Amino acid sequence: MQKKESAALAVFVGAVVFLALEVMVYYGLVTWLVPTDPEVEEQGGSIVRNWNKVITFILLYMGIVVGALLLASSQVPRHYRRHVLFWFYLSLPTLLVLLVLAFS
Repeated sequence: MQKKESAALAVFVGAVVFLALEVMVYYGLVTWLVPTDPEVEEQGGSIVRNWNKVITFILLYMGIVVGALLLASSQVPRHYRRHVLFWFYLSLPTLLVLLVLAFS
């Protein structure tokens, strides 16, 4: 019974930390990368500008997520490392959602 409770607690804590990390990374990157100069918006030609921002967003996001994975993986007991990997794998499709939200 205690093993099930600790696993459920690990999943809950993982979900809270995952959501907090995703929200902080999203708002941090969006406020830093997405705003553009109004004059550039009026001139058009936004494909190249957005392409550079999208690539920068992806690289920074992956760097932060991999860094968080390494940090969390070294801090948690071996038994809970599969939970850390689950949240890491979940962050990969979340990247696509964040890209659509940030650049739409």
